[in-house]
Amino acid sequence: MKHVSSLARILALFSVVVVAIPAGAAEPEPTVPAEDAGASPATASPAEAPAAAPAAAPAAAPAAPILPDAALTKTIGQVRKSPIGSEPNAAAYLDLIEVGKATPPQVNDFAAYLAKRGMPRIALSFQEYALKLDPTNATLWLNAGTLRRTSGSLGPAATAFKNAIEIDPANALAHYNLGAVYDADKNYDDAIEEYRRALVLDPDLADPRKNPQVVNNENLLAVKLEIYRNQAGSLGLPLLQMQKAPPPPKKSPDKP
Repeated sequence: MKHVSSLARILALFSVVVVAIPAGAAEPEPTVPAEDAGASPATASPAEAPAAAPAAAPAAAPAAPILPDAALTKTIGQVRKSPIGSEPNAAAYLDLIEVGKATPPQVNDFAAYLAKRGMPRIALSFQEYALKLDPTNATLWLNAGTLRRTSGSLGPAATAFKNAIEIDPANALAHYNLGAVYDADKNYDDAIEEYRRALVLDPDLADPRKNPQVVNNENLLAVKLEIYRNQAGSLGLPLLQMQKAPPPPKKSPDKP
């Protein structure tokens, strides 16, 4: 038993010597992978190396173009057979629209071109397609409302102008056009209110050179009087100033 005990003590002592590193002895360096050659031992150590980066996600496929529906495709064919369809610029627009490559502004401009050529109903078909491409654009809704109103659809026109105002509350022309729809629908109180909002946002809308609609607007005088009463004429009578602005200083003659 004494011999076994002594042998056990010797083996235990030998194992400690193998595991423990004597003071001052150099530590063995970790193996550096071939792709990490040149990296410092601390960086290349398996215990300290960062986890491998996750594989990059595959690039999202581009969204499929929004193609014209069957009704608009038929309208495109009709426009191509008309004199307008033989014009190079119009043909170029139609080529883009037909394959879904036209931008919303391009479709809008083509619709405006058709409307100015006396084709507002056909123009509305293209304007509605522009809204499918970008339903968050206030200008597209504004023009859609104008074309709907021109086509006699007052309810849908009011909806379009309200959508434009929801997107851009400071859109003075949308307020004015909504007032014009209310006016045509004999909803005079709401019409005057929308006119008022429009002129507060943009007083130039009362100028027929900028807004030809004002020429036939019988309610505009009442709107102007209400604005004056709310802003400048709230006291009922004008107040006069006693002091005049000082004259500008005279320029001294140039010395020779």
